[in-house]
Amino acid sequence: MSATPSASAIPASHDLFTPGLAQQVVSELVTAAAGKPVVRVVINRTQARLTYIGDGDRPRSMVWLAGVITPSDDGTDLVAATSFDPNTFNLSDVASLFTIAAQVSGSAERQELQINEYDHRQILMTVTTSPESSTVFFDKEGNPIPRLDLTVDKDLTIGLNDVYYHRRFVLAVGVTVDSTDVMSSADQVWADVLNTPGVVERRIRTATVPMFITQRRETPSAVPFDQTMIDPAVIGQLIRTAPLLLEQPDVTTVTVTVNQPADADQPRITVESGGSKVVTDLMGNKIENP
Repeated sequence: MSATPSASAIPASHDLFTPGLAQQVVSELVTAAAGKPVVRVVINRTQARLTYIGDGDRPRSMVWLAGVITPSDDGTDLVAATSFDPNTFNLSDVASLFTIAAQVSGSAERQELQINEYDHRQILMTVTTSPESSTVFFDKEGNPIPRLDLTVDKDLTIGLNDVYYHRRFVLAVGVTVDSTDVMSSADQVWADVLNTPGVVERRIRTATVPMFITQRRETPSAVPFDQTMIDPAVIGQLIRTAPLLLEQPDVTTVTVTVNQPADADQPRITVESGGSKVVTDLMGNKIENP
């Protein structure tokens, strides 16, 4: 999609920043797709493109530009993406989404909004720029998905809840924070859950992007435990005091892991950094001989 012209050059009826117009246009594109499964929507200030699965599972698009909808052949590649209903996404004020994204990413160059599958059937809105700065994510209501400072208990709680994602019992939970680069993509929260026998699913929420999933084949030896036993305030305190606790005043990257070994009757917290390790109970009290 081409660069966005200046606001003064765009009639209001052709300007997708006009409140409500993008929502109306997307609805018209859905109608033009005649009920076919929609897998992607792309919007900039003057153009909207809706991609759907056509005959033979081939991608085809409907494009709106200057009030006119035209079909577009997107090639012959097979489509393997989760379909969704674009009318359930709040596109009533695209200009506001672009403004928020510019504030977060620090760039407003050639912004583009997309709706498509993010990970494992999770459909999200994103705003990107060209040249690429950083992607800003929104939920279907148009609320920005926050970036997290995992040294702050409130943000840490959000991250933990994201990776629990309606699962009460977990195999392990971990947090990694680099105090010299807080809110970087290296900072993350994760939870391991037993998806099916022999398959462990790791749910990862970094400081900068929403939760995503990886899987590995493994028969875990750890005992599943109730994640509600974990107090985010205890984890946060251990992260902040790790250099003192580990007697490593110069360390910056800290990893805190919670799991329950097969020979333990309660979950334990392991704090690691700079080659040193301390094990505590769930209240953060040091266990001398774990």
